Amino acid sequence: MKLTLDNLLQEPGRNDLLCPYRVLDLVPGFDGVHEQYVQQAFLSLIDISELDWLEIPKPDDGLGSWTPQQALAILTYGPRSHLNVELVVEIERVTGESLPRMEGMSRFEAAFYLVYLLPLLNEFRQRDVWTTVQPQCVCDPYRVDFSVGLSVFRPDSSSFRAMGGWEQYLIEFDEAYHQEPANRLRDQQRDMHIEQATGLKPIRVRHEEQEVWAAICRIEQEIISVEDYLQRLLKLMVWRRGEKYIDITRESAQLGYTCDAAGYLLYPVQPLRDLKRIAKRLGLRVKSKHTGNQAFYRFYL
Repeated sequence: MKLTLDNLLQEPGRNDLLCPYRVLDLVPGFDGVHEQYVQQAFLSLIDISELDWLEIPKPDDGLGSWTPQQALAILTYGPRSHLNVELVVEIERVTGESLPRMEGMSRFEAAFYLVYLLPLLNEFRQRDVWTTVQPQCVCDPYRVDFSVGLSVFRPDSSSFRAMGGWEQYLIEFDEAYHQEPANRLRDQQRDMHIEQATGLKPIRVRHEEQEVWAAICRIEQEIISVEDYLQRLLKLMVWRRGEKYIDITRESAQLGYTCDAAGYLLYPVQPLRDLKRIAKRLGLRVKSKHTGNQAFYRFYL
């Protein structure tokens, strides 16, 4: 993507104001519902005190015009921001403007922290869960994006629940480049070192899954990885199991769809499409099989 300033301007010669419709139409796969997109972004931004100074306009009577920084905030902190990475970089290039950075964080890592992680922990606090969060936690020789602590406290007691004490989680926010083969291998080696040193396996949250990850944690009422959630769904789908495999039928898979309140599964009529996605994510093999008149899908564990 290569832009010129003229691609974005509200009016020729007004280099300080961008046209919201032109900006949003450059988002890959944009569905054309401009006001709904901005409304979702606005709802995220109004609770971020660090961005109060931007005065993002509420999309009531049209979208008006945006300063470059307002456009960058909408694209960075709004929905499906993983689609906007290249567009954000181009707007910064052609306008010479950028949003202030949080120390030690990339622009999208900061958005994950402010829009998804902190609100999630605030919801936990409302259920008598004590929380802590430390960005850029040192695990020599590495730094982990976020170290999160949770502890459940009973209001009627001075002691923690039997299962209580502090539970610690290490969270890494993965932008798209982490999925490149060389980087994935490097991350795996890094995670092994951190787990050996701390006893904690880092939870990796992919940029494109930050919304569904936060939804999963709210539904499960705990901090878990997407991979752990998918393993729970698989267990619900099992028709029969062997020592080194599980079998899932089209019918038995439906319980997984019923219980998937986070909306990760997409194809209830064609469950094999979702099962292949899960298998790839969990590093498992899946094959279609038959026994008598019964078709099923076998996962090799």
